[in-house]
Amino acid sequence: MKQFKYILGVLALVSIIGCDNYDVEPVIDESAKPTVTATAMDSSISEAGSPITTVTINMDKPIKTTTTFTAIKVGGDATEDDFEVENAVIPAYQTSTTMEITIKDDFIAEGTESIQLQITPSDVPDLYEVLGTPTVTFSIENSISFSAELDWDGSYMDASGGDHSFCDYDLDLELYSADFNDLYYASYSHCPEDYVVGQGELEDGDYWIVPSFWTNNGPTEPASPENIPAMLHFGVLGSNTESVTIDLSTVWDTQTGGYLQGNPDAYLVKYVLTVSGNSYTVTDADSGSVVFEN
Repeated sequence: MKQFKYILGVLALVSIIGCDNYDVEPVIDESAKPTVTATAMDSSISEAGSPITTVTINMDKPIKTTTTFTAIKVGGDATEDDFEVENAVIPAYQTSTTMEITIKDDFIAEGTESIQLQITPSDVPDLYEVLGTPTVTFSIENSISFSAELDWDGSYMDASGGDHSFCDYDLDLELYSADFNDLYYASYSHCPEDYVVGQGELEDGDYWIVPSFWTNNGPTEPASPENIPAMLHFGVLGSNTESVTIDLSTVWDTQTGGYLQGNPDAYLVKYVLTVSGNSYTVTDADSGSVVFEN
């Protein structure tokens, strides 16, 4: 009986040792630890339109734990306000990922700036240490771009006292050629609606900036008719020009509705954008007065 128990004990021990042999061994030998490299997609990128660039991160061998990478600014004259970085993850048993970096467009004339980022692994157990903290360097080019925005955010009460947003009403913002044969920019499904005319995207000449009220179908009616609190904003990104706001809060109302309700004033054809190189001028076509220029 004792001999039978002894044999069972030996078999159990062999079984446990055998199971361990099937597990992935911890990375203890330095030569077995993965080395990290990083490559920037762009060496130079314009800030126009807040573009996204990427950094490709590679490990020369996989490990069995997930590895998170962060980016730390270690050099260059760009500031934290000029970009935004998302952490990147290489899943277990994989060797590559991409890190997204959003370049922030702004109204400040800054010239070309440089940035150096250190790519650093984090939250990795010591037994699976990842070797290397590579750096990537690229430049951010200032862009002088025209910006138009139509905003009508605000709230109103219905007949039962419920609170609703004016954003439920469908307003749009478009940019047409001088003869209205070509539509160059359009924003239809947001609140606010906006577009940015990047540097060099339009030929010199005149264009129509057209805000409009498409329909009042859908939103809950207010307790009594109300004006839609629309505001039109003009500015030039990449310059120190002060932006301008034009009050359109008496142009449209909830009762008359928009284009689909047959409103003849649904489209406000009033503002002309004149492009001349990096200069942008907006003129009120009715009065002939300049309402914005950089």
